[in-house]
Amino acid sequence: SQLRYVWSVFERIFQSGRARALGISNCDVKELADLLSFAQVPPAYVQNLFKVYKPGEQVLGDQDLIGLAQASGIAVMGYSVQTEWPHVLPPLQDPHVLAVATQVQRTPSQVLHRWALQ
Repeated sequence: SQLRYVWSVFERIFQSGRARALGISNCDVKELADLLSFAQVPPAYVQNLFKVYKPGEQVLGDQDLIGLAQASGIAVMGYSVQTEWPHVLPPLQDPHVLAVATQVQRTPSQVLHRWALQ
């Protein structure tokens, strides 16, 4: 597979000392499980898009990406928590986010970033 080939190139770079760690971005549960089945050097982290309007992207079937990553000793990072989803209210203007921000006396941005961390 293409992932297997690309990962083997990354592993050679890692083994040569030109990289201190390897990671993968924007993968789902199936892709991470596939990678873990053949990687000689497993990823140190998974970096995925986290959106308040589409949190289900991190879950596939009975297993979730975060659970698989954590069980495998892989750190999880999220990005773009404030990015708008097409044709949906911007997260920083969402009345639910604003209500929570008011209740906990934080900015909408702080609420969204805390959501991504949790």
